[in-house]
Amino acid sequence: MTARKKMGKPDSDVTGIAFPMARSGGLFLVLIGAGLVSAIAFSGEALVNYTVFFAGVGAATVSLFVSGRLSAGTPSRIQITALVFAIGLEIILFAVLGRTLPRGTAESVRWLWISVVVGIHFLPMALSFGPRMLLLGAACIVNAVLGLLLPQLPYEIFGLFDGCLKFGFGLWLLSS
Repeated sequence: MTARKKMGKPDSDVTGIAFPMARSGGLFLVLIGAGLVSAIAFSGEALVNYTVFFAGVGAATVSLFVSGRLSAGTPSRIQITALVFAIGLEIILFAVLGRTLPRGTAESVRWLWISVVVGIHFLPMALSFGPRMLLLGAACIVNAVLGLLLPQLPYEIFGLFDGCLKFGFGLWLLSS
């Protein structure tokens, strides 16, 4: 246990800014990452098993109902604003993606672009969950762009890496 925890203070980064929602965000990421890895592992002939993936998304969403128990305090107004902004940005980017990708685009390309959007939405979340989200967002974007630039490689390589990134960063946040 860290000295900060012993004193009853929430975890913070080196600047002393606390991120009370970090653990709940970590649990959410663990479940999303596990859902994606499992969806690829149990996909059979398909690219992704959507039932398994959406079960992971559902479990992650349900985890938000226990997020108060994992919280290390009350988030600031800027942290809530950043979280709402990030989710709104993700929705807008998904809408743009849906309108700009041509019909008939390969499913693997769609999944990689989804990973880019998710990575972008992680960047403003650094204000809510800490600077680790900048690293996660950048890693997700780089991984997806590599997948888009290397179409000869199977999507599973990039999808599994993306799921493992989310799972690993989620554990890191959860353990904070």
